[in-house]
Amino acid sequence: MSSNPAELRPATADRAALVVSEVRPNLPRTLIALDFDGTLAPIVSRPADARLIDGADQVLRLLVARGASVAIITGRDAETVLDLSGLADLPGLAVAGLYGAQVWRGGRLATTPPPPELTRARSALPELVRAVSSELWIEDKGLSLVVHARGVDEPDAAIDALRPSVEKLAQSLSSEGGLEVHAGRQVLELRLAGFDKGRALREFVDAFGDASDRQLLYAGDDVGDLPAFAVVQQLREAGRRAWAVGVGSTEVTWMPADDSRVDAVVDGPAGLLSLLRGLLGG
Repeated sequence: MSSNPAELRPATADRAALVVSEVRPNLPRTLIALDFDGTLAPIVSRPADARLIDGADQVLRLLVARGASVAIITGRDAETVLDLSGLADLPGLAVAGLYGAQVWRGGRLATTPPPPELTRARSALPELVRAVSSELWIEDKGLSLVVHARGVDEPDAAIDALRPSVEKLAQSLSSEGGLEVHAGRQVLELRLAGFDKGRALREFVDAFGDASDRQLLYAGDDVGDLPAFAVVQQLREAGRRAWAVGVGSTEVTWMPADDSRVDAVVDGPAGLLSLLRGLLGG
């Protein structure tokens, strides 16, 4: 991050190497917070098939053995991510599930109670989805409802066609507590208002401590990670050492290689794994 923690890094091909060189010397005082799908795990057609990219388990365990702290911040249910990743026994791991509506630490899961309007949304959403395409399908995460368009002809167009009716549904239920509509990588999600990855990251950072020598590395691949990238920038402006890494792909057209919202853009989960290995000195 050079000598000025608030200064944005220039757009160069070695941005990832610069991040590694700046984070590595103080690795034992580093919180490494990571998204799951598209970041630690390659994107797959069926969410249940997602797994850590080969080598990630070993690298994360080595990072923890060197003193780093690891957290996962995901739109998934926390326990699902623990099952898919096999990381429940990773020492000190914390998981924010459903954008922070769930927090798992040390084998204990704290969950926000589901609002009553979610039940009504669960009943109404299938009809809205069928009106757009029979190929769309709904994933019920308990505290959120996700419409998947992956594998559908023109998935982005299908999401765009569905979004107005889902937003209207959310607005009709807002007086009962509040639901929000968010688009992601070929998905449209109806979830609890007030929760996002920025809020979840801020809570993990606060729990990690505010000592001046503690630092943060965050990595994510989707628009849902933008609030977390913003928190990284806010921390830098406050004089904290913090870095954001974007995990790019051919699907992530909104995040160019020189995106100023992040310190580096790596090529998919494999690129992130290479960066994390670099923190180990290899």
